Amino acid sequence: MNRTFMYFAAFTGMGSLFVGMLLLAALVLGNGRPVVATPGSSATEQPAAPASGPLGEITITAFDLGFEPAAINVDEPGTYTVVFVNDGGIYHDVTFADGTVIGAEGHETATGEVAIPSEGMTFLCSVPGHADGGMTGGVVIAASGASGPPAHEEERSAEELRDIDAATTSQFPAETAGRGNQILEPEVQSDGTLQWELTASVIEWETEPGKVLEAYAYNGMVPGPQLRAEVGDRIRIILNNELPVPTTIHSHGLFVPPDMDGVPVISQPAVMPGESFTYEYTLRNAGSHMYHSHFMAEKQVPMGLLGAFVVTDPDAVDEPVADIDTTMILNDGPLGFTINGKGFPATEPIVAQRGQMIRVRYMNEGLQIHPMHLHGMPQLVVAKDGWTLPTPHYEDTVLVAPGERIDVIIDASEVGAWAFHCHVLTHADGPDGMFGMVTALIVEE
Repeated sequence: MNRTFMYFAAFTGMGSLFVGMLLLAALVLGNGRPVVATPGSSATEQPAAPASGPLGEITITAFDLGFEPAAINVDEPGTYTVVFVNDGGIYHDVTFADGTVIGAEGHETATGEVAIPSEGMTFLCSVPGHADGGMTGGVVIAASGASGPPAHEEERSAEELRDIDAATTSQFPAETAGRGNQILEPEVQSDGTLQWELTASVIEWETEPGKVLEAYAYNGMVPGPQLRAEVGDRIRIILNNELPVPTTIHSHGLFVPPDMDGVPVISQPAVMPGESFTYEYTLRNAGSHMYHSHFMAEKQVPMGLLGAFVVTDPDAVDEPVADIDTTMILNDGPLGFTINGKGFPATEPIVAQRGQMIRVRYMNEGLQIHPMHLHGMPQLVVAKDGWTLPTPHYEDTVLVAPGERIDVIIDASEVGAWAFHCHVLTHADGPDGMFGMVTALIVEE
């Protein structure tokens, strides 16, 4: 794999983005008493405003996972009204470095006030994992000449920026503890039923070298084990819940009986801690499918309760032919921006020989859209959500929405190491180099 380092050096400079200016904010949180504003109200216990009132208004819009704008200029230090608009689907807040917190549930607005000092102030979302996912920003005083790149970037020389970027990329593919999305062979019962046992539990998961986070996992891995079977198979999934909270399993995209659909109350009781539940049905439709929690899924799925369920049809006549068949599960949230549970430089490259055909099964288990871009070669889109397309077509950047599965075929025609990444650049690049949803396709002669 040493050859891959030489190949990969070709794309170490995807550029520096603003996001990271602000990781230092986490170091100073708690230096003041947080103040949370309820939607439509004004925050209390803020620093006293001048007698003339706030100097102006700052509007910060949150989405899953980011702020718009992330870089804000104001004319002078002083107290400002903050209008916090949460366009995301879950709770977010804007937590300033002095401890001021203004939060709102999804699709709601809150207001408050914050005193901006002459040196400016950073902010982030304090929900665990959200700042790591990109929810950081800062306010700078334009009159002081603080507009433009963050101060710590201005202090770095061109050589330092080059070396910082190269230091990260040269680790690829970095070793970390644990590997997700591993195929779990079923236990074949006497009647031919294929049986898998999945245990949901809390684990510590290393997403990048030295970055260990709390995760929810099936069988101790993120994503959970990959299940594979054929149309017509009778399958049984036994869920054991060792979490401190209820959970279920939903088979996403598969035809199942209503009582096997995994939705609490509608189709089954929630599986309580210490309990088990058995899902059993006959597979009726082929394709790239998923399984994941459907209990408080906005937390449990981003935390790691997700996996691939690939069903093939031995009688299919239109199945694309591939030499390599790989699954790429995309996720975002408390574990950061990940591909198969890891962030760059700990992601795994796809290694192929020139002329091989590669099938990539994209599965988006995250909260955001991820347009996946491969350098050097086009992607032939052959299936969507498990259904083979009657007319495949080429795309340069393949858009994969939350819950969506897109299958592509890549002709490994170009020798070399080629960047492969989400083209929402804040999911893939920052001031310390590439991170998150980045890997490579390495084509060898």
